[in-house]
Amino acid sequence: MAKIHTHYDNLKVSRHAPQEVIRAAYKALSQKYHPDKNPGDERAARIMAIVNTAYNILSDPVRRKEHDEWIASEEWEVEWLESSHGEDGREKPRGDGHWEPRQVAAPSRWRVLRDPRWWGLMLASFAGGGALAIVLLDPPRILPSVPSALAWP
Repeated sequence: MAKIHTHYDNLKVSRHAPQEVIRAAYKALSQKYHPDKNPGDERAARIMAIVNTAYNILSDPVRRKEHDEWIASEEWEVEWLESSHGEDGREKPRGDGHWEPRQVAAPSRWRVLRDPRWWGLMLASFAGGGALAIVLLDPPRILPSVPSALAWP
């Protein structure tokens, strides 16, 4: 699977690192690449800008959560592309040498549960089922125009 380069990689910390570890990594890298310690070094200035951006995002809980969600979506997309296509973007061959698309792995059960469309469909299904049950169980009161011959016994 292709590796996605993240702000965690820029600070050289784990994705689950606590704020103290992120801050310590930022301090260590900023001491090493700070422009005052590397006057005239353009590479150090570029690295320091990257480190500053990574720290600004990872030190803010809201922006860090958004970054983590971006990582998850990118990893899912890469996994999907690699499962349906080769590394070069072409479809993978079957055993007999013919090219054919591979089956795409379904997203995990937990990813589906986070999808608001799934919850909306479930809510609509329950509401529709409840309304149908009420109409079928007590039709004369709900639908007074229904003849008693059509009502359930």
